[in-house]
Amino acid sequence: MPQGRETFRRRGMWSERVDPIRRDGEMAHRKRDARGQQYVHRDHCDRRGRTRTGMRGPSLVLLSSLLAGTTAQAPEARIAAALQQVADHVAAKFNCSIAISYFLPGASGLPSANVSVAAGFTDAGLRLGKPTRAALPEDVYVYGSITKMFTAAAILQLIDAGKLAYADSVTSRVDAFLEAVNGTKLETLLGEGIRKVTIAQLLHMTSGIGDYDGTKYTVDQFANFAHDFSPIEILRGYVPPLSPYAKPGTSQHYCSTNYILLGMVLAAQAWAEGGPASWQAYDQKASVLPASLKRDLLVGSTFVDAGRCSAYTPVHGFLQSYVGVQPPIASQDVWNVSCVGGWTAGNFIGPVGDVARFTHELYRPGSQLVSAAAQQQMRNFSAPGTSSGHFYGMGTFDLDWSIGAVDGTGAAYGHVGDTYGYQSQSTFFHGLGPSGSALAVATNVETSSQAQPGEATCLGYHAVKAVLEGTPPPACTFVVPQRFIGKCTCTPAP
Repeated sequence: MPQGRETFRRRGMWSERVDPIRRDGEMAHRKRDARGQQYVHRDHCDRRGRTRTGMRGPSLVLLSSLLAGTTAQAPEARIAAALQQVADHVAAKFNCSIAISYFLPGASGLPSANVSVAAGFTDAGLRLGKPTRAALPEDVYVYGSITKMFTAAAILQLIDAGKLAYADSVTSRVDAFLEAVNGTKLETLLGEGIRKVTIAQLLHMTSGIGDYDGTKYTVDQFANFAHDFSPIEILRGYVPPLSPYAKPGTSQHYCSTNYILLGMVLAAQAWAEGGPASWQAYDQKASVLPASLKRDLLVGSTFVDAGRCSAYTPVHGFLQSYVGVQPPIASQDVWNVSCVGGWTAGNFIGPVGDVARFTHELYRPGSQLVSAAAQQQMRNFSAPGTSSGHFYGMGTFDLDWSIGAVDGTGAAYGHVGDTYGYQSQSTFFHGLGPSGSALAVATNVETSSQAQPGEATCLGYHAVKAVLEGTPPPACTFVVPQRFIGKCTCTPAP
């Protein structure tokens, strides 16, 4: 379960302050069509925020019918048209706003694409709110656990540079920093067993540490929407002690606490190099981007260390009711919840275009972010205690299931995000494009199945693949048996 939560999620809500839209450092221009709908005009074509909400879409989507009439356009324009149809379908079926971005870098004689589309309304979802503001491709969304992809990359950079080792204990890297911050140690906060936990085990979710993100944390956050839980507050109040008899490294369990502790490792390293003794002083964006990429990546994105989501984005987040807590939490707009969301485990916000480009750069051959050896560790989906199954590597999910690939083939990987009022997915496609390509999806609803990002990825991948290969698009279905991990099944067009 993506956030380590047994029955819930985390975070969400904003005000109409953000008017200018930025993409790749340039100002885009907001326009309106004859019906008053907003869209963004950029290099190649308009990206309209469509208005279809409230309908349940069909479970079987015939992509060939969606894409009829687009074959005469250039590849990038056809990809944009294909993704717009997917966005319209998902927005209507799940009653949400959605943004989708696809990034395929150019190569000699081969097509390229860098397109983003949107559909639905950002102030309505799950039949809540009032649909007045059409979604835009450059809108800022809240991504929750996709933050872990960035945190893992920053840790792996330190390992590549020889400043950190996989076998280092977390206590040896964090205790001096914690003492400088508030006079404590990890053992005091998390019990004797924490002394056995290594950096590799945190990255791979095999530490055995308990997750903070459960009933008590959720109830307390909803009792005080505006409260920004600090990482130390979370470790002290919401994580059960690790027994001295614990055996880290013997089993895998998804747990967001691991990535809060990795954030402490990063903040401690920044402090050791002359920075302030403060978790909020650690600059997550500056840390993960080398100088050569600072002008090109994450231009419109932020890692939130204080404040409600409503201070950062016009995209409201809508939460489906949590019935497993006391008192029960009703379906609602959670736009005004704190956006800190577990810090380095869940505080990234930005436009889908930023996420798609970062995802491609992280996983492509010759990445400027991490080494090939680090990429191999990220894609190591084997887990102790299991003889089969592919789930989590280091800051990376195996996402083969979301495009219908055979489990474990490495055709699709990246991360999913699930937080209060928002769900998302960012996927790298190893075999689609000379250096791969990436698709990012963000939505403004949190559903119990978490199906909408997976369905958009399933349909979007096969629509784009058909355009690039010049073949008729298939008929695809996406089904989630319980939650999160679904099945993408496609039948070739006749």
